[in-house]
Amino acid sequence: MNPRSVPRLHLITDLTVCSFARLCELLPKLVHAGVDAIHLRAPGVAAGDLWEMAQALRRRIVPPALLLVNDRLDVALLCQADGVHLPEGGLPVHVVRNHLGEGRVVGRSVHSLEAARTAAAEGCDYVIYGNVFETASKPGAAARGLDALREVVNALRIPVIAIGGITPDRVPAVRATGAHGVAVIRGILAADDPAAAARAYRRAMDGVSDGWRFV
Repeated sequence: MNPRSVPRLHLITDLTVCSFARLCELLPKLVHAGVDAIHLRAPGVAAGDLWEMAQALRRRIVPPALLLVNDRLDVALLCQADGVHLPEGGLPVHVVRNHLGEGRVVGRSVHSLEAARTAAAEGCDYVIYGNVFETASKPGAAARGLDALREVVNALRIPVIAIGGITPDRVPAVRATGAHGVAVIRGILAADDPAAAARAYRRAMDGVSDGWRFV
């Protein structure tokens, strides 16, 4: 996959922060505001319910935004998602690609330089690395920091998406490491105005862009 085709502003669902009904209501505005990848992440949800959720998102997400299903290849296939995002210890990339076919995106979450290198060698299209800053989504987890993020970026030839405690004000510093983009949960979903928050992230991303623009 062309690295420039990898989304830059990833929104990861969290049903404890934003209900699914509320997410569906917000989604058109969020995509319009510049969110270009929505990760359906709902650990503990039964397969049938997750499939119904994926179907509902599929109807609401329009190109160029992508729908990625976290860790569930079966659900991604059934709902014709644009790709799968794998946890660090998830399925091998080649197994996922063999089932998804050409033109779909495969990414992986990583939490160390070694894991990032392994994911790149497997053939991932991108990795999500973090947590970069302290975050309420992972209470007690120490921040890895910008220097560690820069080390991962410099070691890989695929896009690196930063996650963890990233606010719009922090986006320029994150992008200055060479990171391709950011992934967000609470920064958008817990905001008083999620669409305005998404626009703030997009403006911050485009302000330090390498020539790419969301259109």
